[in-house]
Amino acid sequence: MGQTESMNLQAALPFKNQSEFDFETWLGDSPVAKALQKYDELPQFTYLHGQNHTGKTHLLNALQQSLHNQGIIQQLIQAKSLQQLDITAIIPNGIKYILVDDINELTGKPEGELALFNFFNHCKNHQIKLIVSSCIEPKSDLWKLPDLVSRINSGLTLRLQPLKGDSAFQCLAQQFEFNGIPVETAVIQYLQTHHNSSYPRLYQLFLSVAAESLQKKRKVTVPLVKTVIVKQSATDSLS
Repeated sequence: MGQTESMNLQAALPFKNQSEFDFETWLGDSPVAKALQKYDELPQFTYLHGQNHTGKTHLLNALQQSLHNQGIIQQLIQAKSLQQLDITAIIPNGIKYILVDDINELTGKPEGELALFNFFNHCKNHQIKLIVSSCIEPKSDLWKLPDLVSRINSGLTLRLQPLKGDSAFQCLAQQFEFNGIPVETAVIQYLQTHHNSSYPRLYQLFLSVAAESLQKKRKVTVPLVKTVIVKQSATDSLS
């Protein structure tokens, strides 16, 4: 039976180079991040899942960086490449860890699920630790291949929950800072009293505000944020 750990987490930064995603820039005292940092204790298979904008890609990049810093042979790939290429033919000799991002992209696709199933078996047969990320649960009925369902429920399951409250606003402030977008202090204070504190909602706002700021070459101000919120509300009402 697989094990489960859960904790409120941050999302990955949308604009920064992925090589800069590390455990040091991860907000909060997360047991999930700690579990990944103890990579030598991970089982052969680990399934990392959470809704969009909970930081799955950030954590995989952080883990890859930690492994690289220790001189451990590893590789981070996108799930869709499993369907496009024979990854087993090009992975380095002596590889110890393979990280696969967004395996949910393969759900419901017979050829995609079969490719993941075969890749899982390859890693197990060659004693390669496999860590995957997904925005759906391992027991989701979106998975159609029974043998694959059995495999992805056989290891350690780490579940990510989105940030809420003050931590979410702190993460939002970091987003602006890390991406070099100037923002008035009053903006965060305004959002704390006028906006949903769920990080996925704040993340969507951040993307829109950042795009507006960069396009107009303006500092992020409360009036600018209000304008973006009005536009989002109008769009939501039409959808």
